[in-house]
Amino acid sequence: MASGSPHIADKGLRLITIGLDQGAAESAQRVAAEESIQHFTAFPEYVEAHAIGGVAGQADGSEAIVCLVNFDKNKELAAKSAVAVQAACGGRATLVALSAEENPALILMAMRAGCTEYLRQPLQTDGLGSCLQRLWARCRATSAANASGAGRMIGFLGVRGGAGATTIAVHLGTFLAQRHSQKTLLLDRHPYLGHVAMLLGLETQGYDFPEMVDNLARMDLALLNSYVACHASGLHVLRSPESFSRKSAMCGEALERAIRFLGGIYDFILVDCPQGMDECNQVVVRRCDEFYFVTTPELPAVRDLSRYLACAAELEIPPAKLKVILNQQDSRRVVTAEQVEEAIQHPVNLTLPFCPSDLVPAVDAGEPVPCSKKSPFAIQIRKWACTLAPAPEAAILTRRRFAFWS
Repeated sequence: MASGSPHIADKGLRLITIGLDQGAAESAQRVAAEESIQHFTAFPEYVEAHAIGGVAGQADGSEAIVCLVNFDKNKELAAKSAVAVQAACGGRATLVALSAEENPALILMAMRAGCTEYLRQPLQTDGLGSCLQRLWARCRATSAANASGAGRMIGFLGVRGGAGATTIAVHLGTFLAQRHSQKTLLLDRHPYLGHVAMLLGLETQGYDFPEMVDNLARMDLALLNSYVACHASGLHVLRSPESFSRKSAMCGEALERAIRFLGGIYDFILVDCPQGMDECNQVVVRRCDEFYFVTTPELPAVRDLSRYLACAAELEIPPAKLKVILNQQDSRRVVTAEQVEEAIQHPVNLTLPFCPSDLVPAVDAGEPVPCSKKSPFAIQIRKWACTLAPAPEAAILTRRRFAFWS
């Protein structure tokens, strides 16, 4: 450990190891002692279903959980253990894959299992100590944001025109607002001629998001209500300017202030971003809890997606924050989800089917697909929304067996 490096000084951080040999586990324990981490548990074997309770017990009262998983002994069991641990810890664990290899296929497998960090074996104490300090700092920053009452923020960006990012954002927003009773805002960040209001059938005349930002200094809840448009689903919308003549440019600092203000009001803020990685889009990516790049199964779109992911890596955006949606997928497509993952070296987190019979009439009429519709597209959006927010009326949803997913 480098001398003079700041210690974590245990404040609720737990370090768990799974599948490490005795020497590596002892090295990890020494690092924990040097960093003043008092909560350390080593599982010498991979975690099976019967041992989940033991792992879950480590999560109680922990402010942060870091779990090291050895992928060298048995990568399939390692991946299953990683998924099981994350489920047992309620999604709060940071999973770190350990391997002597730098095999892209193995790295991708670890990412699919939920690992967001990758350390080489044999385990180096300096590297582990630096990793723990970085993860602890990230946890503290996230806790501070949550303590301020910030709602969950999700960004969307289509890697090319027609990828469907706006359509996806509109439907997730209406499902969260109507089916899950979440106070949800959809922010159209296009500098002009954004399509959010049009897809929702809302009046395009009225205040827009840049105007709201211009008046942020005097903004309160009553004034905000005059700027947002309200959809029948309960979704609130901040529109983009409808005219080229409207001055819509804003600096990243102004956008960040607006996001902080809105985060104290809404449960969910969905941001529909224009293409590119300008200053404001970088602010959105950094502030988001999750940022979704939307692509289609076509070579040009996949090429563009890989460039966006490379840019995000240069900006040091945490990989776990970046998600990929493969939209308009069906059996007739030549490019598969597996081929996309191999090309971009990143998991495809969500695949949405090609449903023109649903979406073309919805777009033309300005009426989103109803959240109760039993179509492949609506079912996928419902499943996604259910992972983000609990359904408020479980009794209604469970009248029939498997009705939750129908």
